[in-house]
Amino acid sequence: MKIPENCLRIFPEYEDVFYNDLENHKKYFLPLCSINTRFFSPAKDQWLHFVSVKEIYDGRVGENSVPFHTDFTKCDMFGFDIIDGKYKFDASWDYFTVSKEILPENYALEYSEAEIEYNFNDSMYQLKKAYYKKYGKIYDLDFNRPGLGVFDIRRLDRLRQLTPEDLHNDQFSDYLADRINAKINGVLDEINVENLPMEDCQFGGENLMDKPFNNHKPFNYIGCMEGYDFQQYAADQVFLFHDQELNKAVICLEYT
Repeated sequence: MKIPENCLRIFPEYEDVFYNDLENHKKYFLPLCSINTRFFSPAKDQWLHFVSVKEIYDGRVGENSVPFHTDFTKCDMFGFDIIDGKYKFDASWDYFTVSKEILPENYALEYSEAEIEYNFNDSMYQLKKAYYKKYGKIYDLDFNRPGLGVFDIRRLDRLRQLTPEDLHNDQFSDYLADRINAKINGVLDEINVENLPMEDCQFGGENLMDKPFNNHKPFNYIGCMEGYDFQQYAADQVFLFHDQELNKAVICLEYT
């Protein structure tokens, strides 16, 4: 399967993914990929977006903010209202617990591990996005840098000094290249073009703790993709669900 170029956006811009309040959506989310469903359902012209979050590090996202959960935003689950083909987060921003931006001039201050990794995730995303924009493909080389193995602020500083050209000079990896080549358009693991029940698909989400339902009826399963091509700490699979009646999209993170 190959998705037509006019129905796919890899590393889409925030303005093309989120409906409003871009400041907060930029603070917490990472846009991964957008697809238009008309390539497998010509009667529909609907943009849907795979997104992840910056604060993936230790434990489940949202496990410490249960009072701010909604029907569709829970632990490792994020619900969005769809307005004009764009997302609006359906919960309070208090759902998230990490948002401190670490500026280079403030490296000498004290930060928690979660705060450092939040910034590391964002910086890795920006680096891989820049690589994609320059070279036209998802990074698939051997990112072996022992200097990034430290778990303090030096780790973030060293990452931010890397450029797309540095990544382009990394060692070739047969395994990583084959992994990317096996994906749909080099990025997606599965698109449910036949609108099958999730349990009948290749990726059945067996390890998902929660799945979205509308009056006991499951949301339509759209597809899934790996998170590690976009950030350092990530979900093994990012699942996208959609419900036409509610006009909602839901992202669920799976770890195996």
